Amino acid sequence: MAKISKKQRSALRQIDALEAKRKREMILGLVSIVVMAGLIILYNLFTYQLGIIDPGNQVLRAILYTIAMVIAGYCGIMFMRGSKKKREIDGLRQSTGISRETLEAWKRGEYNE
Repeated sequence: MAKISKKQRSALRQIDALEAKRKREMILGLVSIVVMAGLIILYNLFTYQLGIIDPGNQVLRAILYTIAMVIAGYCGIMFMRGSKKKREIDGLRQSTGISRETLEAWKRGEYNE
């Protein structure tokens, strides 16, 4: 087992925290896509398949598309934050001289805390 410096060990812990946040944000982005698609599918189901909602209801349609745009914006923000976290991880890794192999070994638990 190779040795790593205290600075690298601290950076690896920060990278772990950033990766957890990035994963959460990417999951939230994907969930928001599913929610938006489900909302549109349910609207079309209730309108055109079941006939519960009047297809000419412009107010409901405007509300639906406004909600869909807000959800799409939220999705975009989550993916942008995830990309920012990825750049932070890469910058931290490069500034401390941590190779990808060292990072993978850290994730496998080859270095003692």
